[in-house]
Amino acid sequence: MINNEQKRIIPNEVLLPEVARLISEGHTVTLIIRGNSMNPFLVDRRDRIVVGPFTETDLQRGAVVLARESLGRIVFHRIIHRNGQELTLLGDGNLKVTEQANVADVMGIMIAAIRKDKEYPCSGRTWQRYSFWWMKLMPIRRWLLAIFRRI
Repeated sequence: MINNEQKRIIPNEVLLPEVARLISEGHTVTLIIRGNSMNPFLVDRRDRIVVGPFTETDLQRGAVVLARESLGRIVFHRIIHRNGQELTLLGDGNLKVTEQANVADVMGIMIAAIRKDKEYPCSGRTWQRYSFWWMKLMPIRRWLLAIFRRI
């Protein structure tokens, strides 16, 4: 068991390149979610993700990736569009602000989400349904997120 004195926060710009290195060597990495851009399905400091290796064909609409976007920030967002090597990313908790990334800038792909200590493989039926419906509900996402934020 880790007590508060043993916990250390490592800045993303230090941690995530190391995560990318481990993934490139074929490992998977489990990270605690930080931030609200993937609400409502992944909640800040409560949920975890398992990120791992991928093939270029895995980088399709709906996949959630760890990538360095065109302005240099590292983001963990969903692919909403792919045009050749160019990806458009959007956090599930975001309404309009998208990021652009190149396939070569993807560091890893989400293999599983761990919500409230229950693991949901991304290839599983439950996570596939979450992803499908959340992307289909884009036109009313503003109201759904407003309700979520008030709960």
